[in-house]
Amino acid sequence: MAVIRGVSRKGLKSLVILVCWEIWNERNVRIFNSTEAPSFTVAEKIKGEASAWILVGAKHLACLISET
Repeated sequence: MAVIRGVSRKGLKSLVILVCWEIWNERNVRIFNSTEAPSFTVAEKIKGEASAWILVGAKHLACLISET
């Protein structure tokens, strides 16, 4: 397992993909539906999706995301 200063490389890659995906989805909603979610709502969507990914087995992502 590759580690960058204590951070799992696979977990970091998963997190980057997840954030990019949610930003892309928000972009599409803004362009095609002419609606706009506040930034905190997008952040909450990212947190919720990260939790879902962890539930289905993204163990490296779980190391980066703290469940509180």
